[in-house]
Amino acid sequence: MNLGFVGQALITEQVTVDEVALARIQDFFADCTAVIGHLETSILPDGPTYPMKDRTCHYAQSSDLAALKTLGLSHLNLAGNHAFDLGPDGIEATLKGLAGNGLVGIGGGVDRDSACSPAIVNTSTHCLALWGRDAGPQPDVVYASDALSPLKARPGIAGLRIDRHLQVDTTGAKELNRISQETGYSQWAKLRADIGYDPNSSNQRFYGIPFSLGEKCQDNYDVNAADWSELEHHLRDHDAHYHVIHLHQHHWGEDWQTSPQWILDLGKSLIDMGISIVAVTGNPRVHPIYRYRRGLILSGLGGLIFHTQREATYDESVWCGQLVCITLSEKLIQNIRLLPIQVGGTSRSQRRLSAGEVQTLPFEALSTIDECRN
Repeated sequence: MNLGFVGQALITEQVTVDEVALARIQDFFADCTAVIGHLETSILPDGPTYPMKDRTCHYAQSSDLAALKTLGLSHLNLAGNHAFDLGPDGIEATLKGLAGNGLVGIGGGVDRDSACSPAIVNTSTHCLALWGRDAGPQPDVVYASDALSPLKARPGIAGLRIDRHLQVDTTGAKELNRISQETGYSQWAKLRADIGYDPNSSNQRFYGIPFSLGEKCQDNYDVNAADWSELEHHLRDHDAHYHVIHLHQHHWGEDWQTSPQWILDLGKSLIDMGISIVAVTGNPRVHPIYRYRRGLILSGLGGLIFHTQREATYDESVWCGQLVCITLSEKLIQNIRLLPIQVGGTSRSQRRLSAGEVQTLPFEALSTIDECRN
């Protein structure tokens, strides 16, 4: 069985694909059971709707999705930072638009259960479960909720949120506490915690930023315990030969050219949980593919389509993408094929998808997660 993976499709207009590139991409994915990517936009509803953002609000017409089907995609992860740009109406319109173009959305739904459930793909010999999750950071309102009478369910996305907190040394903690005391923040926070408005966390907070005492100053990233437990529960309920998760994150890190260590650690934990392949998007740059045990971590798929509003502000690395085709047999990953792509350039006139030459690598040729440089 072959599975295809692409990066994020930020679509705000009709997609233009070089004819030679189209033929190469279609041939590359021709034998794939499923091809999964990330949709980095919201589809306009039939009637007027509200924007949920004042800037970088991305939306497209349903007809603009047709190019994704033509390229060979079958599934799109909706769980990301632009899925809720048009609110619940946009979520419903996006699901409708995907279905109308012969595509399946994952990681988004009309309620929490549908957003958090996988898409199931059955072949004559295998069952494949495709999951979509968003790691944030985003406000709670973007995540789907179930109905709780008299309130109806809220359409939204599925989260595997990352709780970020600061660790500081003794000197740093003393200084933050001193400022909190002098400005009155400590007393203000205590009053809110006393009435149950804010959680009385074991971590201290400095103007809303949680911090704890440690040997040195560092940024810590922890998976939200409730989201992790929910994913575990869903995994137990869906028996499949292969579980694949498409994860979107916008924490990025201090070096945008490499994947942060917490992403690699999260990938390992997901494989330990039972996921076969972890595919990551968010940072519009290509990052390495690692093997861990018998699983794969595609730590950064980069872009597929990138209709950004800020072409001139990005460096050249964001215009290079990578398509991936993975061959699996008897629960083992045999090899991967890579097809480099060019997703555009620093002006709107360069918004044309082009493709390079295919490279094939056996599974054992990939670096292990412990060999990475992070």
